[in-house]
Amino acid sequence: MLLSPAQRDRVVTPDGVPLAPWWRRLIAYWIDGFLLSVAVQALLLPLQALAPGSWFGSIPRTSLDTVFDTDLGSWRYVALSIAATLVLGAVYSILMVSRLGWTLGKRILGIRVRHRERERLATPSEAIARWAVQLAPAALSTAGPFGAVAGLWVTIDGLRPLIWNDRRQAFHDSAAGTSVVMA
Repeated sequence: MLLSPAQRDRVVTPDGVPLAPWWRRLIAYWIDGFLLSVAVQALLLPLQALAPGSWFGSIPRTSLDTVFDTDLGSWRYVALSIAATLVLGAVYSILMVSRLGWTLGKRILGIRVRHRERERLATPSEAIARWAVQLAPAALSTAGPFGAVAGLWVTIDGLRPLIWNDRRQAFHDSAAGTSVVMA
């Protein structure tokens, strides 16, 4: 069911708290993604500095060399990047949402995560469900052939509150029973 602009602007939680507009959620997501990228690179930078050749190997001569690169050093770096993104992203998202109700991006944009039906923080299990449905696939979007599917999932999940859901819930919100509201 597509929502009219008037319907999208009047949406509140069952107890009357205004839901966050999609653009605030999107910008908060970008901010959090940037912060996570900086943290992952800061974590991996010392490893890159120790043996740069073992991480990236030789410079490929053609674009086909890049596609069929079997240098284990570059694959090791990608695997470590994905693992670091998953672990740091999980810790950041789950702890911040379950303990404070927001991530730094959400705080900057004046929005927060809460239980859908009543005023309370998301429980740790609800925060884990949100993360598993939304951000775990996002971390995999850099993983070769899985990247396109994971990237498509992140896009569909992000568009759901804007187009198909009168509660402004993305799939990760529905799975966890949470809503993103104005702070």
